[in-house]
Amino acid sequence: MTAEESEFNKTKRRRIRRVKKWLRPLPRRTNIHRYPILKFFAESARKRVYIWSFRVEHAVPAIQAGSILTLMPLYGIQVPLAFLLALILRANLPIIAGLQIVSNPLTVLPIWYAGYQTGRIFLNLIGVEVAPLHHEEVRLLLDNFIHGAWGNKFDNLATVFGVTNLGAVIMGTFFGLIGSVTYRIVANRTAASYALLRSKINDRKLKSDSPPANQDSKHD
Repeated sequence: MTAEESEFNKTKRRRIRRVKKWLRPLPRRTNIHRYPILKFFAESARKRVYIWSFRVEHAVPAIQAGSILTLMPLYGIQVPLAFLLALILRANLPIIAGLQIVSNPLTVLPIWYAGYQTGRIFLNLIGVEVAPLHHEEVRLLLDNFIHGAWGNKFDNLATVFGVTNLGAVIMGTFFGLIGSVTYRIVANRTAASYALLRSKINDRKLKSDSPPANQDSKHD
């Protein structure tokens, strides 16, 4: 094995180990049966190669859809929805599911509040007046949500939910675009580095297979 071939294999193994380390807590072919709800679709999921593919055509839709889903006020059902989106969009499941980590018990309230504010500002810009949420209103909404005591405030909940979803789509589209461009750049650079290493290996083999120049001159 040449030095270039050894370098190529080491680089490839190192990158594979790094990706596997990142994917360890996420749904994969080997552990999807451990996830609630997803375990019922484990066998079907394993047969669909595209939801495990990290090719650009499968990764980019996953980044875009996952960025929007994680910001929406759907905490608790995001992973099953991520699986559904992966099937519909033929997108990478680990990426979509992994992005849902952004929305967690520590970040979910600030994310929802930012989504509402973004949606409200957008609607105000197009001439639809939406009142801002004050701290007391946020506390009341959360209290009603926890206890299920909506009564005549259901319309208010529907408005907040709709505006927050709109804001989530706007913010998710923005962050998804950034993530998609970044992924394309990284993927192109990775492919270019592999191509360069392969080119070096091929050049080395061609030089070793071709006869020396002085040997050709003696035959002449």
